[in-house]
Amino acid sequence: MFHTAANIPAGPAAGTAESIPTKNGAAQLRLFCFHHAGGSPWSFSGWGQWLGREVEVVPVSMPPRSAPAARAPGAVSTMDALVREVTRQLTPFLDEPYAFYGHSMGSLVAYGVAQRHIAAGRRPPAAFVAGAHRAPHVQAAPDLTVGLSDRAVLELLLGLGGAGRLLRENPVRMRAVTARLREDLRVCATYRHPTAGHRPLPCPVHVLLGRSDPLVPAADAAAWRVHTSARFTLRSLPGGHFFNREHKDLFFAELGRVLGDLDH
Repeated sequence: MFHTAANIPAGPAAGTAESIPTKNGAAQLRLFCFHHAGGSPWSFSGWGQWLGREVEVVPVSMPPRSAPAARAPGAVSTMDALVREVTRQLTPFLDEPYAFYGHSMGSLVAYGVAQRHIAAGRRPPAAFVAGAHRAPHVQAAPDLTVGLSDRAVLELLLGLGGAGRLLRENPVRMRAVTARLREDLRVCATYRHPTAGHRPLPCPVHVLLGRSDPLVPAADAAAWRVHTSARFTLRSLPGGHFFNREHKDLFFAELGRVLGDLDH
């Protein structure tokens, strides 16, 4: 479920052994990180170095996503099934102070996990941070990849800043990334916001948005306000959908400030 619970190194040769995280002695908070559509736990490579030893960065590895007809072992095909399985695997590790960060699709998954966990009477996160995603009750935009070739999907991802340009030179990896992106977007399309039963999160909700993000209007990001009974902040940063990669210094300064203000 977890890929190197502590600080995944930034180097490309770093290993990511599957392991149950062991909290480092200096950490006051665990930050569980949920990746974007088409991403992986490697999306959070190097975050530990930016945030320091007081924050234990735990990238969440999600179960495989695929269409029901594919019958892939352990795969899920709906957002509800994805959230249910991630919640099941995370629950044993949420008994100490923790926070959630989700980027794009990861925000939706993290929100569902938080709702399920709290509904079961368990400890809420100390903070919920959503990056580059509209509020869960706001109707999703159409899947931009429908009808596109793998090459066109890759160019779309490159244009958003969600992949390295060397992918153009690696057809095998290109197909794997585009297939994963298509499956993730298909799973996202199955999300239906409950008309009842979901209560505002009893923790601060902080939303980070790229000022030039073509996928998330500012009003849709601001709509997260109704999903907390505690403090709410919305901060727009320079950049697009992957502002966290474009301006790392500003992004980590803001994320560090949010986490540093918490009462653990």
